[in-house]
Amino acid sequence: MRPLRYRRCLFVLVAALIAIVAILTPGCGGAAETATSASASVSAASSTTTPASGSAIASPSAALSVTSKLLVVRKQGASWRLVRLTPTTGATEVLGTLPFRPWRALSSPHRSRVLYVSERELAVVEVASGTVRRISVDGGVQGVDGATWVSDDEFIFGGGKYSGWPEGSSLYRADATSGAVSPFRGLKGGEPSYAPGDGSLIFVTSRVLPKAPEPYVASSGPWRRETIWRLSSLDAKRPKALTGDIEYVDAGRIYNEPLLSPDGRYVLSPQTGTDVSITYSLLQVDLFGMAFLQSSGGSPGAAAWGGDKVAFQQSQVGINDGELAVFVYDVHKGSLAQYPCVGFMQLDWSPEGDLAGGAWQHHGRVYASAASHLGAWVDLGPGLVPVWVR
Repeated sequence: MRPLRYRRCLFVLVAALIAIVAILTPGCGGAAETATSASASVSAASSTTTPASGSAIASPSAALSVTSKLLVVRKQGASWRLVRLTPTTGATEVLGTLPFRPWRALSSPHRSRVLYVSERELAVVEVASGTVRRISVDGGVQGVDGATWVSDDEFIFGGGKYSGWPEGSSLYRADATSGAVSPFRGLKGGEPSYAPGDGSLIFVTSRVLPKAPEPYVASSGPWRRETIWRLSSLDAKRPKALTGDIEYVDAGRIYNEPLLSPDGRYVLSPQTGTDVSITYSLLQVDLFGMAFLQSSGGSPGAAAWGGDKVAFQQSQVGINDGELAVFVYDVHKGSLAQYPCVGFMQLDWSPEGDLAGGAWQHHGRVYASAASHLGAWVDLGPGLVPVWVR
């Protein structure tokens, strides 16, 4: 039995006049396949699912019409080299060495710096010079669960008892220039995400309930409550709950590193289980955090916002199980497209709308797709956590 989402039920009648919840089953196949299940309805008349046609993995020598460069991490012996890659020519330049293997890379708003995150370590790289600055976390922080840039000079991260989990975490602000770290307003929680367009911030709290919630019996637990909180600005008086839910402790994550859109209007919220299944929900902030689009399938999590578009990876359910695709939803047009892909662990949009993906195959491999031909992936060689830089 699924627990009911609190707060949302209060607004169902109002929300129904504005949006229809769409349950989308994604796909990875040819032009005849769609991502809409037989029982699903679409959230708007203009919302369509467009399968990519002719999408393929191209060789490293294939032309890739992009203007930005990529910063990737390549293993060389026991070292993790920082390599600036020019996709149009394949030219590379080694900038320096990262002191750890990164789980994730995040570029600053103007892409002049890149933040690298691992289980308990943080480092900032100056793209122009290749300077690597290690960020020392507090001695009480046993794990880092997420981070987000709030300017080119500062970022906020969540740290606490566990890596990749916000339970027991607190928020910290870090200066990318000096490396200084301080608590961020004494707020508890983790997995922060910032919207540069309106200055808002979201983060997640997770706590085990002392007893089973009504109407559930004690033997059916233990239970956990997860909540997405929102600050309308970094200086807002206090955060407000955007949405929340309860779930069995062993059932997985309800809100696993939600991502706030650049304009602060939407949240892409992944729900993950104990296997590789994942459900992406697109929540509208002004609609009390109601989900107006949902997509379920099997895949490790990989998602990123780029302007009005959000990309996420999933596999098809029911037909051609196991094949993967990157789905791109355009919130302005209300359209959903799918592009066959290899398995990505990270996605990143360039300012021009090009898409890069870091694959897990062969100990890390980098692919890119130009905005003019999304889904035509070009293999750029070995590497981890690619991000677009200046």
